[in-house]
Amino acid sequence: MEGVTRESMRPLLDLQRVDSGIDRLNQRKADLPEQRELDELNEQRSVLAVSNAEAQASLDSVAREQTKLETEIQQIDDKVTHEQGRLYSGEVSNPKELSNIQAELDALRRRKSYLEDEELEVMERREGVEKEHGDLFAAMADLDSKIADATQRRDHASVEISEELTRLAAERAQLVPTIHPEVLALYEDIRARRGGIAVGALVDGTCRACGLPLSPMQRDEIKRSDEPIIRCENCRRLLVIPEG
Repeated sequence: MEGVTRESMRPLLDLQRVDSGIDRLNQRKADLPEQRELDELNEQRSVLAVSNAEAQASLDSVAREQTKLETEIQQIDDKVTHEQGRLYSGEVSNPKELSNIQAELDALRRRKSYLEDEELEVMERREGVEKEHGDLFAAMADLDSKIADATQRRDHASVEISEELTRLAAERAQLVPTIHPEVLALYEDIRARRGGIAVGALVDGTCRACGLPLSPMQRDEIKRSDEPIIRCENCRRLLVIPEG
């Protein structure tokens, strides 16, 4: 490649550093621990919300049942009052009719006693449902607090990542023009095929990209040649000889 020297290849190391940093940040952004925590908390809250809705429905049902019993008991009380008034007012003198009123009063009192027993059972059930509903509501409130905290931490982490990505993008924009277009294209092609790592420094005869030493033959060829495009014989990535 015309105009390409070993010195002109050195910016690739900085470009690789920047691109690796961008890749790590994008990976972290796609899999934020705070987001995973938030997803788990939201899932827990969804389960609680269903249980809470069921408890609320049960509470509404038992409340309606209690109201119905209370209404019926009140109606019986009103009727008892009315019938007692007729019994003791002197308006009714017929013995048979008086006996019928007394029988009606006895039946009403028995019905009231039965309904009061039912009401007591309903009140006990309501107390249990109210406790369950209260516990679920408290648990949801606790989760809401945790969700708010996780959301804030997630957003803060996202902002930090975005800011660092912006900085690295600016640094990359400055590096790219310093690299020969054909070298840049080769770098991008290798990076796409080799897991994001296209270049490594050649230090003490070892490729820092794959960590393997070069053979004595390749090391000798590199020393005797000025060829700027050097490929690691082990991983086939570009090799750059650092300054100094």
